[in-house]
Amino acid sequence: MREKFWILCGKPEHWNIALKDGIWGLIPKFEGKWKYLSQEDWLFFYANNPVKGVIGLGKVQAKFKQNQPLWPDEISRKEVIYPFRFEFQSEYVLPETEWNTKRIKISLPIGFYSGMNLLDDQNIIDELAQSVIQRWGLKFEHEAERKITKQSQELGLVEPELSHDKIKDMVFEIGKIHHYMTDKEYEINSDRLDVVWRRVEKSVPTYAFEIQIGGDLYHALAKLKHAYDLWNSQIYIVTEDRHRDKIEELLAGTFHEIKNVLKVINLKQIDDLYSLQVKDVKLRKQIGLP
Repeated sequence: MREKFWILCGKPEHWNIALKDGIWGLIPKFEGKWKYLSQEDWLFFYANNPVKGVIGLGKVQAKFKQNQPLWPDEISRKEVIYPFRFEFQSEYVLPETEWNTKRIKISLPIGFYSGMNLLDDQNIIDELAQSVIQRWGLKFEHEAERKITKQSQELGLVEPELSHDKIKDMVFEIGKIHHYMTDKEYEINSDRLDVVWRRVEKSVPTYAFEIQIGGDLYHALAKLKHAYDLWNSQIYIVTEDRHRDKIEELLAGTFHEIKNVLKVINLKQIDDLYSLQVKDVKLRKQIGLP
């Protein structure tokens, strides 16, 4: 199926909630568009006035209907206004402090500045893609590029993609191998850490991990700093090498308090460690060692 591109428009305060939970919702009149939405469709996140620009991009993960209030207007009215919801994985999101200065300005067709709209104008798609590359320094893969990459992977020319969920599962399993109590999506106030390891059932997290492949580095570091301040956890960010300069920049400024305690791990290191740990467990079992 040919990939589709959507523009999601919402108030900045709604984006604060949506980006934290990875969920977007639509009113009933958009049910038809919701049904047409497919997994892996591209999403451009557009924040309305006073930001007036694209603040990030992501991909659709799963669709569902929900009858629980989530957004401020739903909570205040005690009713569900946006029942047609879907999960998304952020590929990149600007820190909120940079929404006004680094947003991507784009002229959209009339009627596109609310709800969810399908982008079928190739000129607009290309303009957004180029802006993402030039303004945010990201690689924006089109369908043809991904097909070439997939073929190369099948021929063994490049390594398969290490996805956010795959790495999260590896970190989770490594903790279990080392006899920790491991949790995914561990609550920390109104937020969630990707993975934590605890020594015993009722203890606070000894280790806290955030896996950051294409999302909001600022938000990830904020969660880890909170874990360090709150529980004195050992904190780790698992990411790609291309993000190291940005992490160093943030650690030199806003997050200088955790500069000497945060450990940065490459995705491949986790992949290698997981493979070694699994082999070690299997071999010990084969020869009868604990």
